[in-house]
Amino acid sequence: MILAIIQARYSSSRLPGKVLKPILGEPMLWRMIERAQRSRLIAKLVVATSTGEDDTPIEQLCREKGVSCFRGSLDDVLDRFYRAASEYAPTDVVRLTGDCPLIDPAVVDRVIAEHIESGADYTSNTTLDPSYPDGLDTEVVRFGVLEEAWREAKLPSQREHVLPFVHCDGARYRLHNVVKPGESMAYRRWTVDEPEDFELVTRVFEALYPVNKIFSFEDVAAFLDRNPELERLNQGFDRNEGYEKSLAQDRAATGAQTEKTHAPAMPRSLEIQKRARERIPGMTQLLSKRPDMFSLGVWPGYYSRARGARIWDLDGNGYLDMSISGIGANILGYADDDVDAAVIEAVKNGSSSSLNCPEEVELADLLCDLHPWAHSVRYTRSGGEAMTVAVRIARAHTKRDRVAFCGYHGWHDWYLAANVGTENALGEHLIAGLDPRGVPKALAGTAFPFRHNRLEELEAIVAKNKGELAAVVLEPLRNSPPDPAFVDGVRALANEAGAVLVIDEISSGFRMNTGGAHLIYGYVPDMAVFSKSLGNGYPIAAIIGTESVMASAQSTFISSTCWTERVGPAAAIATLSKHRLFDVGSHLVALGRSVQEGWAKLLAKHEIAASISGMYPMSHFDIEGPDALKAKALYIQEMLDRGFLASNLYYAMYAHTPTNVRDYLQAADEAFGTVARALREKRLDAALRGDPARAGFHRLN
Repeated sequence: MILAIIQARYSSSRLPGKVLKPILGEPMLWRMIERAQRSRLIAKLVVATSTGEDDTPIEQLCREKGVSCFRGSLDDVLDRFYRAASEYAPTDVVRLTGDCPLIDPAVVDRVIAEHIESGADYTSNTTLDPSYPDGLDTEVVRFGVLEEAWREAKLPSQREHVLPFVHCDGARYRLHNVVKPGESMAYRRWTVDEPEDFELVTRVFEALYPVNKIFSFEDVAAFLDRNPELERLNQGFDRNEGYEKSLAQDRAATGAQTEKTHAPAMPRSLEIQKRARERIPGMTQLLSKRPDMFSLGVWPGYYSRARGARIWDLDGNGYLDMSISGIGANILGYADDDVDAAVIEAVKNGSSSSLNCPEEVELADLLCDLHPWAHSVRYTRSGGEAMTVAVRIARAHTKRDRVAFCGYHGWHDWYLAANVGTENALGEHLIAGLDPRGVPKALAGTAFPFRHNRLEELEAIVAKNKGELAAVVLEPLRNSPPDPAFVDGVRALANEAGAVLVIDEISSGFRMNTGGAHLIYGYVPDMAVFSKSLGNGYPIAAIIGTESVMASAQSTFISSTCWTERVGPAAAIATLSKHRLFDVGSHLVALGRSVQEGWAKLLAKHEIAASISGMYPMSHFDIEGPDALKAKALYIQEMLDRGFLASNLYYAMYAHTPTNVRDYLQAADEAFGTVARALREKRLDAALRGDPARAGFHRLN
């Protein structure tokens, strides 16, 4: 027998009395009940409320409407839920919550049917990998499994939210996720927690209920598509904010008993790392993703899926990613619904053909609209090769070879040439130890580094290479903003040298504004290069520039088949459109500022010597002292044990919320405490389960 239980209570911190607020003359709870009762697979429906005096009107409503009602504990909702279910001896129990008045009986039946067909212990359309709107939440659990949770669950989140004990333990239980056909609607918020939510839901009922009392969720979506201003009413609220607060209570509760949670088991993750070391030279395709850069033996290294700001490793362990966010590529978040929808449409229509895709022209218009100084655009599919194209164009334009540069610009020969015949000319430009082996020795003396805000160093290069400089290349910022005199001086020296000024926006672009950071700081470039975040993780890079400079691209051969595919431009258009619409840069800056301020307080509290730097959306701290890399590895280990993918870096994503930052800093407080004690007691080696972190480029044996 399939039993459905609707959890409902009058008390609510954000919207008191919401379940009894009227919609078209009837309490919201009744509007939900009459929809849930249309399910074909539910044999019995019960409302479970508390014994508190505030909830007596809920019992009275149920009595008036002929609906069964059970009353139990207010705070131990799992106990209330289990005891309500045990009165009916069901085979399976459907969990619904009273803040979802738009629940669709057809969706409920689909979740139940897939639960039965899959033989799962637990099935949901929202908690595992949501693709339905927030507000169609349906969970189904075997009664025997519910009983196990009731007996064994201890944490506040497990008792308040009923089923986390089950759905957070994929090793013990068979979990099944129900995916919405077609495009995901996980970004849509139809639940009722805030006054704005209630207004939206009321407007939906007023429009659709008179026509069809049991309107479908597709009807709701179509109505809101026709009235987009309604969905803007409740934008900005976190999904599952109540559950996130309970997780914070878990950490506080377990902190009173033990300093940390448990080390995630990751046999599959570590096994594939072993195979990768044998099969792939250097183990990964990107130095910054190598597990030894974090802590070999502890860092999971490989992922099975990622969505929003969460990542799951190959062993099913889930983490909130507060680390490198795809090395800055996933600026909106993982598997963003809008970007993925654009990509899926592009793939359906053919990702490549014998003709060219019109999206590359549309993207060129958009990039030049965002950067009015630019006239023309060329594309590649990665940042390093885009920088090489930019340098090639500059050399073709000036008919010169030499390049002055500041910052990190990739792996290609023109850049690594700075290390040919020198010990470590690139050592102060992000990554030390970049061996130029394989770079032609003839390129020695063609690339000259100067440091950020050190205008005198560029002046010396210009003076020494009169009439020889093709380009001045630099990042607009990395760790600190440029001085206004530096900005003006760089442009003046490039003019004096007759060199092309190229701004590398691969890391900085779209972090603080919808465009390049050079727009903020007043640089006036001849070319600018974008990649990383441009496609929210899909491969795409763009070189934009003035008409006269970019025309030189036709005087040299620059051409590649895969630069003509459709996915990259489609992803970039969707990314930039959403970025501009929601002012993503402001969100990223606010989050990064909160993280840096939080780090400063925590490092001071625990008396850990460290420096904090970086633009707010790409922040980092560096622990000082001879044991810095061991301390970094221990911090990483402690954060993993608390469910966070974290390092000494924080790259902000639009999917991150202030709640995420709050919980992250609470966990960091505990982790820094462990690190501080290990430093004081000189027991870092004993505390580490894996290897110390590594720094710079080195061979991985």
